[in-house]
Amino acid sequence: MYPRPRLVFLMFLAVLLAALGANSGSLAASPNLATILSVTPQNALPNQTVTLLGSGFTPSTTEGRAGPSGAHQITGSGGSLIAVGQTSLVSPNVTYPINFDANGNWTASIILPVTAEVVAGGPVTIRAVDDQGVMQTTQIAIKNPNISLDPASGRANTNFTVTGKDFPASNTGTGAGSQVNISYGVTLQEVVSADAGGRFLITVQVPAGAAPSSNSTVRARVVGFDRSATAIHSVPGAEITVSPEIGVSGRAVTVSGEGFPPNAVVTSVRAGNITVSSLPASTTDGQGKFVSFFSMPVFSPGVQTITATAGGITGVTTFSVLEGAAVSEPLPTPPPSSLPTQALEPLTFGENLIRVWTFDNSTKSWEFFDPRPAFAKANTIKTMVPGRIYFLRLNRAQNTALNGKGVLLSKGWNHLRW
Repeated sequence: MYPRPRLVFLMFLAVLLAALGANSGSLAASPNLATILSVTPQNALPNQTVTLLGSGFTPSTTEGRAGPSGAHQITGSGGSLIAVGQTSLVSPNVTYPINFDANGNWTASIILPVTAEVVAGGPVTIRAVDDQGVMQTTQIAIKNPNISLDPASGRANTNFTVTGKDFPASNTGTGAGSQVNISYGVTLQEVVSADAGGRFLITVQVPAGAAPSSNSTVRARVVGFDRSATAIHSVPGAEITVSPEIGVSGRAVTVSGEGFPPNAVVTSVRAGNITVSSLPASTTDGQGKFVSFFSMPVFSPGVQTITATAGGITGVTTFSVLEGAAVSEPLPTPPPSSLPTQALEPLTFGENLIRVWTFDNSTKSWEFFDPRPAFAKANTIKTMVPGRIYFLRLNRAQNTALNGKGVLLSKGWNHLRW
């Protein structure tokens, strides 16, 4: 009785089913809509091996397949490749072809390239394109290198360790290592290689010229790239101590200093406003240390300031003068070392001394001393004899202290009475 509405409904239903069928066919023809690319691990280092997992790339049902069992591939030729950032990977960073299974799934190991883009750190895009042009991307985070110092404070000529993490890794797959320059301030100190985990540990010496009470930047820079990690190393100020710290006037007082410039003459020791420097003047050793002695002048009871200056640097401490009659105590007078390796240390430090000659009149023979380790057993100067004439050859002029006396030596040969 009502055929017309039923006919309209059936026609509408037929059109709807046809539309759904058309859309279903469209989805099947676009396999890359479900394409997935992932990377493991998601945080890595330049030159590290990572694993790519691909799914939903071109299935074997699509024509043009050339892989095993009729599957598709990433061939490594034309536009079918793996790229990290702007760099298309080639061997040994990847092995082509990368074969898919029937459903377009695949896995592959790649080595992240050591390029400026990757070494710079942060997120980097990885792109995979198969032989039918199906493409997908993912991102990997490149770690930022860092260093730590132990200890972070120390005096000139002392050692500290630099520990590096997350630098470009060494990798047997590429046969490439990662070299890192270690500098203190503007001075290159060491070159070290990071291991497979991007780590290194190296011992570095604080330069002899590091000034007391200073801070310097220790920099670890990846060789060949503008990429580095930094940390601050501090040099404490010069310090002096006295022993004893209290006593009556006339007491023998020992002054010990450290943190001064190495191989420098102690030009001044003062108690209050009175100069109490010893003669001959003390000198600092290669570590910037010295020991000097003086008798405490007659002062009223109270605290007196003690100062010592070497190499233009002054250290300060105090001495408490007690009430009581003044005493007279002898001062210790340790003789300078007569061994050439110690007596000539101000010259051998920094490789300035080339050779020393002297003539032994008692044996009518010439004797020599060469500071290089290869001559340790061949050297014939066994002791430095007071009053004897020595001929010293230097690489450069040097103002220093020898045998307790300040001397100015020239480049080349020098004539010196010990």
